[in-house]
Amino acid sequence: MINVPKLLDVPDKLLPLIEDFDKYRYFLIEGGRGSSKSSTIARLLLYIAELYNVRIVCGRETQKSIDESVYMILSDLIREFSLDFIIQKAKIKSKTGSEIRFKGFREQGSVNIKGLEGVDLLWVDESESLTKPTIDIIVPTIRKENSKIIFSMNRFVRDDPAYSMFVNRPDCLHIHIDYFENQFCPSTLIAEAEECKARNERDYNHIWLGQPLDRADNYLFSVEKLDKCKTIEPIGDLYKRQTVMGIDLAASGGDSCVASLLERVSNVHWELKTQEVWTESNTMASVGKIVGFLGKYKPDIIVVDAGGLGLPMFQRLKELGVNNLFGFNGATTDGIALNAGNARADGYLSFNEFLDNDWLIIQSEQTLKEMETIQLSPHRHSNGRIYIKSKEDMKSEGIHSPDKADSVMMAIVGIKRYLGKINYSDRAVSFNYKRTNTRAQFRERRA
Repeated sequence: MINVPKLLDVPDKLLPLIEDFDKYRYFLIEGGRGSSKSSTIARLLLYIAELYNVRIVCGRETQKSIDESVYMILSDLIREFSLDFIIQKAKIKSKTGSEIRFKGFREQGSVNIKGLEGVDLLWVDESESLTKPTIDIIVPTIRKENSKIIFSMNRFVRDDPAYSMFVNRPDCLHIHIDYFENQFCPSTLIAEAEECKARNERDYNHIWLGQPLDRADNYLFSVEKLDKCKTIEPIGDLYKRQTVMGIDLAASGGDSCVASLLERVSNVHWELKTQEVWTESNTMASVGKIVGFLGKYKPDIIVVDAGGLGLPMFQRLKELGVNNLFGFNGATTDGIALNAGNARADGYLSFNEFLDNDWLIIQSEQTLKEMETIQLSPHRHSNGRIYIKSKEDMKSEGIHSPDKADSVMMAIVGIKRYLGKINYSDRAVSFNYKRTNTRAQFRERRA
């Protein structure tokens, strides 16, 4: 609990925006209607502007008039709390010298950054409307020492440019808040939300829960599936504890290596238990890390990325004699389903099957966020087989490489293809080093 002035009496879930404001450069505040996102940000900006001499810009992708901005939210709060500001026709000024201006970034088809130089705080409201070219221009423009950028949104689409660019950055505070997490949400809004839920659950999920609109024709996993796999409870007895590890190896600069461990928690349910992430590009160093993980977790099956730059690491692990080791090359077509164009597509179709049947439990938010971005490729052969958009294409569109999701997919491949084809022992993973007693052999030969 912290003591705050009445102006900063905001929903508990949004308190980190105030408490940890100095720790981050970027802030991504998302959610549905009634969550008090805009009000909380406006309160914080007014509080700062009363204490310090700062330049603040409140912007949107397009803004035809001041009425389309957050001008009224700020003005109403100033009047409600009798704050020491002068409300002018196109800007708001404080006695400390602070100025709050309002701007549409895109004017006459091009991005206008005039007035953004020297800004201390930029608040982009309704940033679900921002385009990537606009972000690429305005973000580097806000470069003053200790300057900060706040995005508030209710995403239309899962691969929203601002969301995809900032959600997993260590210098970004990300908070999702819904109306039922806002203790100040009026009862009239709560009643309206419940009525919307009864009328149309899809509208409710987007408008009130802040879930992006699902485009099933482009994306493999629906938002509902991803939400559900966080809450599945395993049922039935566990016949035998089993674990499978999928290891995705970095294909290029900026990618991560990820080892994901799935554990059987019932006869039909598997849970993502842990993920090890590293960025080491040296082959031998990565092999050493993997050997350490195998010794620590002792998985029954290991599926390792054996395509492209991963092949030397896979071959080195084979040379070390790792048991129950299988290579995965996403470009191959050996042994795949008839509707899949390659092994990567086949693996993700199996991943989707596990979600469809409620067989998979995943609590990792970062992994789920990566799964949100997995798209079907527009590329099709004449036979209509399914392909998954490549990592290279995703990165060219500004989407983070789904390394965690790929490693889970490989573990699922291990479950489906290889788990029933091994002999179990107390130590699932071993290294077949053959030690030869040369002296004994010499004595045998002489005899």
